[in-house]
Amino acid sequence: MIQVLFFLVNHLWQSTLVAAVGWFACRTMLKFNSPAVRFVVWMAVTVKFLVPFAVFVDAGHRLYNGPVLTPARSQQIFAVIRAASTGLAATPVQSAHAPLAATGWTGIASLLSIALWALGASVVFIRWIASWWTIHRAARQAIPHGEFRGVPVLKSTRMRDDRIEPGVFGLWRQVILIPEGMQESLSRTQFRTVLAHEWNHARRRDNLAAALQMFAEAFFWFYPVIWIIGRRLTKERELACDRAVLDQASADEAEAYAEGILNVCKLYHSSPLPCVAGITGADLKSRIQAILRNERPRGLNAARRWALTSAVVAGIVVPAVVGFLTTQAAYAQQGNSFVGLATSAEKQFEVATAKLNQSGEERFQLGPPGRGSIRITNVALRGVIVQSFRTQRNMVFGIPAWAETERYDIVGQGPDPKMTNPEVWEMMRSLLIERFHLKYHVEDREMPVYALTIGPKGHKLTPGEDGRCKEEIKEGKTCGDIIVPPFGTAMYNMPIGALITGIGARAGRPIIDKTGLAGRYDARVVWLPDGLKLDGLDLSDVPAEYRPDDITVFQALEQQAGLKLVAERAPVPVVVVDSVSRPDPN
Repeated sequence: MIQVLFFLVNHLWQSTLVAAVGWFACRTMLKFNSPAVRFVVWMAVTVKFLVPFAVFVDAGHRLYNGPVLTPARSQQIFAVIRAASTGLAATPVQSAHAPLAATGWTGIASLLSIALWALGASVVFIRWIASWWTIHRAARQAIPHGEFRGVPVLKSTRMRDDRIEPGVFGLWRQVILIPEGMQESLSRTQFRTVLAHEWNHARRRDNLAAALQMFAEAFFWFYPVIWIIGRRLTKERELACDRAVLDQASADEAEAYAEGILNVCKLYHSSPLPCVAGITGADLKSRIQAILRNERPRGLNAARRWALTSAVVAGIVVPAVVGFLTTQAAYAQQGNSFVGLATSAEKQFEVATAKLNQSGEERFQLGPPGRGSIRITNVALRGVIVQSFRTQRNMVFGIPAWAETERYDIVGQGPDPKMTNPEVWEMMRSLLIERFHLKYHVEDREMPVYALTIGPKGHKLTPGEDGRCKEEIKEGKTCGDIIVPPFGTAMYNMPIGALITGIGARAGRPIIDKTGLAGRYDARVVWLPDGLKLDGLDLSDVPAEYRPDDITVFQALEQQAGLKLVAERAPVPVVVVDSVSRPDPN
C-alpha cells in the first residue's frame, strides 16, 4: 500500500506541475490566441492525469537493446541478471504455517483508504449515470426535426418539461437535441446560430473530450485540481464554439447570436452531464461581451506552434529517454539471486494467478524475474519451490508425488517495477505459502555433497572486467547473464553461485562453494551427460560453443574452468516440506 501511495503522490505532483505550466501558457503566451488552442492545452493536461510519466519511462526501458537472454528450445534460463556487485542477504526463517495477510493498523488503514476511494468514485459515477439516463430517455423519446449541416436534429418534450438546454448527445453517433418549442421562442437567426453552436460541438467531438475529463474526475475525485481543469475545459470549449459561429456570421447575426444565448439561458437550465455539450457553459457575461466585441483572436505564429509542439514532444520523449538511459541502473538493482538458500517471505505480489497447465506440451518457461514481476509456464511445482527458495533440487525434501508431475502456470506482478530479483523470488515464496498452503521448515542434514574447489593449477575463469562485459563495465554499465543449455552451463560477469546453479541440477549431489572466489567471472563448462552417446545426437539446434565433447562434468570443470568437485559429507541446510496442497482458485 505504501508503494501505491508513493506512486500516486508522485503522479499527482508531476501532473499538477504540467497543469501549472499549461495554466501559465494560457494566461500569457496564448492569452490572445484562439480558445480552441487553449482547449487543446487543457485537454493535454487531462491526458497527463490519465497517463503517468512512468508509462513513457517503461517504454524507454523496453527500447533498450542490450544483451538480454530469452528462452529458446534448447535453453532453460534460470535468471537474467544485470546485477550490482553485492547480493541481498537472506533472512533465515525456520517455519511457515499460515498465509500472509495484512494485519494491524497498517492493513486496516489500507482497507479503509481503498474503501473511501471506491465510495467517492462510485458517488461520482452514479451521479453521472443518473444524469446520462435522463438525457438518454429524452433522446429515445425525441422525434426528428430535420438535419443541420448533416447532423440529425431531434426535438424532445422531456427536455421541454425539464427545461434542459439544447445539446449534443452521443460520443460517436451524435445528434443535436433541442427542447420542443425552442424554435418558437427564438428568432430564425437566433435559432440557426444556436444550432450552429451545437454543430460545432459535434464537429469538434467535444463530448468525447468531456468523457475523458469525467473519467479523470471520477478516478481523482479527491483532488481539487482535476475539477478546476474540468471547468477550464468547459469554458474554452464554449468560447471555441462561439468563435467558430462568429467566424461565419455577419455583425447583425453576431448580435442575434448573443441574444439567442441569453434567451436560452432564461428558458432552460444547463445540461446535467458534461459530456452532453450545451450552450450555457462558462462565464455568461464575459462570453456575451466577447461575442458583441467580435474581436478575432491572433493567429498561432510559428514560434508559438514550435513551443507547443516541443512541449508535447518533450512530455513524451524526455521520460522515454530517461527510461532508456536508466535501464542499466534499473537492472543494476536486480540484486544477486545466487546467494544460496533464501526463506524470508514477507513481501507479496500485488496481482498473481496460479493455475494448472493441462496443455501436455514439453516446452516451459521458468522466469526470469524482470521489472518486479515473473511468469512461469508449464513447470512442476517442485521446480517452482526449488527456484523460489534459491536452492538445489536435491536439497528439498517431502514434496508429494503430484507436485512432481502436475505443471502450473504462475504469473506474479509486484507493486514496484524496480523491485529486485531476490524480492521477486521472495514474493513467489509468499505466493506458495498463501495459494498452495505450503508449510515447511529448514534443518541441517549431513549428506553426501560435492565441494567446489580450485584445481591444483589454479582456476581458468575470466574476471568479468576482462570478459564479455568488458566494454560495458568500462562505460560504467552493468552486464551479466547465465544460461543452461542441454549440455552444460555458461555465464559471464556472474558470481560462483551462478555456476553452481547451472551444474547443480545435474551433479546428483548438493554443491557447496569452497573456492573462496568472491568476484564475478566468465565461464563456460560443457560436458556429455551420463547415459548419452555422441553418436546419433542431433546437435543442429545447439550453437557450436555449447556442443559437448565426450567428457564428464568433473573433467569439464577441471579442463575448462580449473575447478574440481570433491566428494565429501557435510551438514547442509535443506528445506523440508511439511505439507502443500493444490492452489486455491484465482
